Amino acid sequence: MKRMFLTALAAAFLLAGGALAGASSALAAADAQILQDAWTAYNIGNYQKTLRLIEPLAGDGNPRAQVMLGRCYENGLGVKQDLGVAAQWFQLAAEQNDSEAQVLLAYCYEVGAGVPKNPQQVMNLMTRAAESGNAEAQFNLALNYSQGLYGAPKNEQESFRWASLSAQQGYAQAERFLGACYQYGFGVTADQALAQEWYAKAEAQGLSREGSIFNKVTDYTMPASEGVQQ
Repeated sequence: MKRMFLTALAAAFLLAGGALAGASSALAAADAQILQDAWTAYNIGNYQKTLRLIEPLAGDGNPRAQVMLGRCYENGLGVKQDLGVAAQWFQLAAEQNDSEAQVLLAYCYEVGAGVPKNPQQVMNLMTRAAESGNAEAQFNLALNYSQGLYGAPKNEQESFRWASLSAQQGYAQAERFLGACYQYGFGVTADQALAQEWYAKAEAQGLSREGSIFNKVTDYTMPASEGVQQ
């Protein structure tokens, strides 16, 4: 009798677990649709609708909603521009290993936007995002290692390695950077054919080989909140 009771109890737990899994899947699908609707509204400039959709999700801990809400505060889109609040939302998402949030928060620490400048945090956040496969972060690490920035030792081979990872994902700036690496033998044996190949890939995305390819310049500009389309 006891064995039958335990078997029935185990079956009940399995059924309950299946029901919870189904509910969780349905909830995730609903959240994904809300995020898609919010992104559509964001791209057409309907920021009030964007905020209405993402604020509950962000408050519930959804990292993608937190990133989008941070961007709204960063640029004054539908809300009064507040870089401190933007950084807080990026921080919450970054703590959940959202790589885009880690990159955005690194930029905040780089230029002191809403948070104090912190070179160590720049490098830590970029490294975490790059290691998870974020192409933009990988390119930034390539620049950091090429110049010895933010505590990174100057290392041409490491710079080339990160640029390669980024370029292989089709990141245009990394493709151009890789072209220059092959052209000048930076971190790799010079190979003019490969240089032209990578330059061509970057140019196909509208990025010419002109400019200081190995130099890093952070241009952190944002629109004023006045006159933003609501």
